[in-house]
Amino acid sequence: MGMKRNRRKFARYGVGSLGVSLHRTGLLGLFSNRIDVRAIDFNTTGLAFRHSRPLSPGQPVLMDLVTDQHSVSHVVAVVRYITRMENHFRCGVAFDFDANEHMRSAAVRDTLKNIETQLNEVVILAAE
Repeated sequence: MGMKRNRRKFARYGVGSLGVSLHRTGLLGLFSNRIDVRAIDFNTTGLAFRHSRPLSPGQPVLMDLVTDQHSVSHVVAVVRYITRMENHFRCGVAFDFDANEHMRSAAVRDTLKNIETQLNEVVILAAE
């Protein structure tokens, strides 16, 4: 039996201390509140998370990402897939670096890379 091939172009890392909040538009689209979701994996191009509600592929989402060392707000992503699990939905999103000037900024890209590096270091330390 051969080795299983990884279909991903980029490795995904465990989430360690990564906190993820989705922005949800409230009443009449005027108010926004945040819903904390549970991250599953992460890299600089996207992430997967658990959510109690289904989202739609192609749907844009706005999120905040926080670790104990880094944070970035108003990250725009697009839902790539949704899978119904036993008691939740697994959602995969890709960051949309063409969405706006904020997403094209070096600060956003650098922070996402720093988060990935931090999460990778946790994996390396756990393996030692």
